[in-house]
Amino acid sequence: MSATLQLVQPRDASMKLVLFAPDRELATLLSALLPSLGTVQWLDSAAPASALEPLRDTGCVVLLDYRHENAAFSAALTRQLQAQAPELPLVAIGSTHADHMDGVVAALRAGLRDLLDLDSAPQDMEAVLRRAAALAAQGRSSVAVAPPARARMVLLLGVRPGVGSSTLAAHLGVLAGQAALSNPSAAGDAAPADAGTLLLDLGQPTGDLSLYLNVDPSFHFDDALRNAARIDATLARTAMAHHPAGVTLLGQPPGMEGTALPDPGMLMQRLRSVFHTVLCDLGGVPLRQLPVSVLNSADELWLIADQSIGTLVSLDQMLRHLAQVGARDARLQLIINRHDDASGLSPAQIAARFELPLLAVLPDRPTLRSSASHGRLLLQDAPRDPYVRALAPLLSHLDPTAPAPARGWREHLALRLSGSPWKTK
Repeated sequence: MSATLQLVQPRDASMKLVLFAPDRELATLLSALLPSLGTVQWLDSAAPASALEPLRDTGCVVLLDYRHENAAFSAALTRQLQAQAPELPLVAIGSTHADHMDGVVAALRAGLRDLLDLDSAPQDMEAVLRRAAALAAQGRSSVAVAPPARARMVLLLGVRPGVGSSTLAAHLGVLAGQAALSNPSAAGDAAPADAGTLLLDLGQPTGDLSLYLNVDPSFHFDDALRNAARIDATLARTAMAHHPAGVTLLGQPPGMEGTALPDPGMLMQRLRSVFHTVLCDLGGVPLRQLPVSVLNSADELWLIADQSIGTLVSLDQMLRHLAQVGARDARLQLIINRHDDASGLSPAQIAARFELPLLAVLPDRPTLRSSASHGRLLLQDAPRDPYVRALAPLLSHLDPTAPAPARGWREHLALRLSGSPWKTK
């Protein structure tokens, strides 16, 4: 095909859009979807080098076709453009439909921050392009500066593997996400539109939360680390996994056990600039692998234990380690899981013995395991179960701005969840 530029000026004189694609079909589609921006100019992606020179200094925004079938080719083209014309702002065009997410992930891994989502509303698409055009006109990079961190972050520290921190994180995250959906103003006027609850799964064994929530992420914690400077609300909405109840999941893929966690300092700042609440599961992580920067920056540290003697020994070791790294302070609170009146010391006695405030006592419920074996959460199968009711104080501590559950709240939650598509993304 010829690399001839279609010389039709957009109606918005400040906006110059150039599309690299195998044919004109996508340019025609974009012009129809975004009539206020005029005709999108098309260049044959088979011969980009010869067309680059006229584009420099024109203030144009370059669009790249990252739809499912063209993602691999466009990723290679992106690297070529970044090497030959790094000053040009590049915007990926793709779809966030579940079957086409590989194109979005390919764009992120190629280094593109801005995504034109063909499944979004035209006004949202225009906003992405206008932002890119404004940055190009100012001669700046399209990487935005992260706003100050504001998300509340709570760490779940299972004092030993198997005490139920991941099960707790899954249930509490879904409840918090559902509460945010029913009260979107809770995050405050300053929060971005996509603010909500993030479940950060850094526990071991890895990948447990994706199994409990029945989602299949294609964007993982290591991807987020490599793209930390580009984390924003758009990336969180399009690349990260989402549960139907409204909670976002970011974690490690299965099989990463034994791998030391890198210090995610910059990434945590970016995530806390996007989300309203971050609930981080660190259950089962060896003491020496706990990221000190994350421990020190958390708003609350919840220690998950049960009544067994082995767990109490592990709790003592955990507290000694936290004291060594300067994290044994007023943020620490104790949760006794799988409580049984006939088993050992009472929760109050354990809390007094270790000089910790007792935040919650969760009963031992075989129904938890029964629901999990069917790929479901207990709050879906039995919203009135004593375990679910015992989560109420934890929910209020996780997000103090969330309203107290009204009468009939559990019934409302069960109804919403029963109508949700609980299936793999």
